[in-house]
Amino acid sequence: MEREAPAPCGAATRRHLLQRAALLAALMAAWPGRARARALRADEQVLFVPAIARWLDAQRVEVDIHAWVYERERRRGVQALFARYLGLDRATLPAEDRARFDARCALFLTDSERAKVVDLVFDAPLQSQPHALPPTDAAGRSQARIVLDARALPPDARTVGFRAQLTEGDARQFLGHALLVPEDGLSVVSDIDDTVKITQVNDRREMLLNTFVRPFQAAPGLSAHFRRLAKAEGTRFHYLSASPFQLAPALEDFLQTEAFPAGSLHLRESTRWNTLIPGSGDSRAHKLGVIERLLADFPRRRFLLVGDSGEADPEIYAQVARQHPTRIAAIVIRDVQAEGRAAARFVQNFAGLPEGLWHLLPPEGEPWPQI
Repeated sequence: MEREAPAPCGAATRRHLLQRAALLAALMAAWPGRARARALRADEQVLFVPAIARWLDAQRVEVDIHAWVYERERRRGVQALFARYLGLDRATLPAEDRARFDARCALFLTDSERAKVVDLVFDAPLQSQPHALPPTDAAGRSQARIVLDARALPPDARTVGFRAQLTEGDARQFLGHALLVPEDGLSVVSDIDDTVKITQVNDRREMLLNTFVRPFQAAPGLSAHFRRLAKAEGTRFHYLSASPFQLAPALEDFLQTEAFPAGSLHLRESTRWNTLIPGSGDSRAHKLGVIERLLADFPRRRFLLVGDSGEADPEIYAQVARQHPTRIAAIVIRDVQAEGRAAARFVQNFAGLPEGLWHLLPPEGEPWPQI
């Protein structure tokens, strides 16, 4: 929610605030990378979103870290306020649905913590001295790419694990992991909403209920199809969505519960309630940015792009295929409205691309196209 504007202040107060701001800027500019000032307090949490790690050569891996430091909102009634903002009445929900709503909205009811330095320790066999992440920004976020000596990693390693190193006596655990992606193979980039999970994004109320209130429902057949793809050596999965960053734990639990192959998770930054539902331009920019970065990070891999016809996935994937014609193995679109291959939208968007490059998957999920 938007906060009220501060009251006007006098010249002396303004000078004082400017002096404080200048001092803070100077301190931040001089902040050493290993600074331990502003360590985590007992009421502050760290969330790591599943990201990727890549081989730089035969001896080194680069791990992409995405961390968020926040403090939970504990004031009474804030869940009901958030529900009203969404147009929902929390009080009328059955107890089970209300508990589910409270759990899923919890990370939207937080204060992000700025200028926090998190020390990172990697799991065996990559144990090393702690790595200090950059201080968190105004949104509580810190990102880094850390290069490690990986000669001790087994050849079949698929993940790199790590944890936040806390101060002595702090028994909490904040764990993270990154998907280790080989140089060669197939990367399956899959949308989430209405592709692997039924969301109904084109109906605002149904979308909100399916996101915050109801049990997540898997799209028919996708989990089994993905598990078959995962049997090929070198195949990795990247789950891409314009859903807010705060839904990461719930979405990761869903993917695991429904037996989808493990993968990296690429969600949209959303630091205010009024950006919870993205505009079409925001969603498109986010998805294109993630795909372009994956293509750049893994120049020898081929990509299978999986999405649905409910939003702009056909347009986005067709654009990527035209810009990277040798990199895209196939495009699969879940035809959520059963429009068929002859629909004007598909004909227009895939015009000029090879006929065998793009495929429509029926809403019921069978049969999977021959790729």
